[in-house]
Amino acid sequence: MIAHRAGVEFHQIGIPQPEDVIRATSRDSIKALKDVNESVLPLFDGAAEELIALSDGDAKQALLKALAFMSGFHKEALASRSLLNGQENQITFQINLQ
Repeated sequence: MIAHRAGVEFHQIGIPQPEDVIRATSRDSIKALKDVNESVLPLFDGAAEELIALSDGDAKQALLKALAFMSGFHKEALASRSLLNGQENQITFQINLQ
């Protein structure tokens, strides 16, 4: 009724899915990295080399691990959730009969 009277159309969406949450926290982590003072970077050189070595020399894999840790989603992937009620490990289906 409100939408009709206001002349606007609302679109109902469900709760954010785990992938959406991880993408958002990744963006937040990247924004935070912009504030790192360049003068402290040499202090982390040895740790960075060690992290790359632990990733079999793959710098991108090392960076992915660091971002996952920074975002707080490093232990396990989030479970899928129902779009209707947010219950974990549930999937919402929409069936359109024509």
